[in-house]
Amino acid sequence: MSALVILVNADPRALRHLEALLTEDGYLVAAIDSFLEARDLLDSLTPDLLIADIRLERFNGLQLAIRSHFDHPDLPVIVTHVQEDAVAEAEAKRYGVSFVAAPVHNANFLPCVRSLVSGRRMAQRPIRRWHRKSVPGNIEVTVADGPAQLVDMSYGGVRLVFERPRSIPTTFDITLPPLGMTVQANRIWTREDQDHHVACGAAVVKATEDNWRRFVDTLRGTTAH
Repeated sequence: MSALVILVNADPRALRHLEALLTEDGYLVAAIDSFLEARDLLDSLTPDLLIADIRLERFNGLQLAIRSHFDHPDLPVIVTHVQEDAVAEAEAKRYGVSFVAAPVHNANFLPCVRSLVSGRRMAQRPIRRWHRKSVPGNIEVTVADGPAQLVDMSYGGVRLVFERPRSIPTTFDITLPPLGMTVQANRIWTREDQDHHVACGAAVVKATEDNWRRFVDTLRGTTAH
């Protein structure tokens, strides 16, 4: 199956040229000219690569890249610009994003795309997915012997935020004070934001899933589905 690329560029000419380049190279391309449309599309599917221009009218391609990392932490991203820009390139590198200047005429553009898509597909593993819901209210838990904020959850996992950078082990315990319950989880990804808060996505270990599901139902006031 061809890799899916979301391409975002507010310049109609550049959008058409880049779409043609990628299509001719064998990719399925969702060509979009606005930040908001790209954001909504990323909420509904996971592409193999996101390519966003640095200038998206009143928005910034880096904003889209950073936002995408919360829901798609392993998604590779290329930020483009019409010309070389040392500041934009440094900012992109700061967030782990590739930077390509003048992509329509840049011989390194397609090799960069191919490398990121290939790396993404080699690293991908089948992942069981659950519908995720935001946690109502302000719920603090203890994670690996330290405090954390419960942000959202599903029957299979959780997203946590730590107030300050810290080392998060591969497997750790989450203690839930409301029920005096402890479940075990496996770290899937971590990200640090501009305020140095660390977000962590984790999957609940199967042996403790039943306890976790009861806790989720308690917070939601719902039954399993």
